[in-house]
Amino acid sequence: MPNFKRVSLVGSEELFRPTRPQVVSDTDEVIKEAVDRPGGRVKEVVLKTVNFTPEELELLQEAVQVAKYPDRPRPKPQLDKFDALDALRMKIQAVVEG
Repeated sequence: MPNFKRVSLVGSEELFRPTRPQVVSDTDEVIKEAVDRPGGRVKEVVLKTVNFTPEELELLQEAVQVAKYPDRPRPKPQLDKFDALDALRMKIQAVVEG
């Protein structure tokens, strides 16, 4: 290949230049001032137990599927199923709020 000519890549040295020319010597206090960190506050976790019937668990499973895939066309739930979903929502809401 006698006609092959090598081309210099102008500007490629810009890709390899150091991003920080000076050495960073910030202490943890300086970093804490720059970054908003929660200052040692630990959020208290409250665990609650909720008992569900097998029918309620099936409703929850279907509700999660609907929430996970909202773009899939589905028919409206039957009235009894709709009422069961509403009762389940109120049961969970009472545990969360209470």
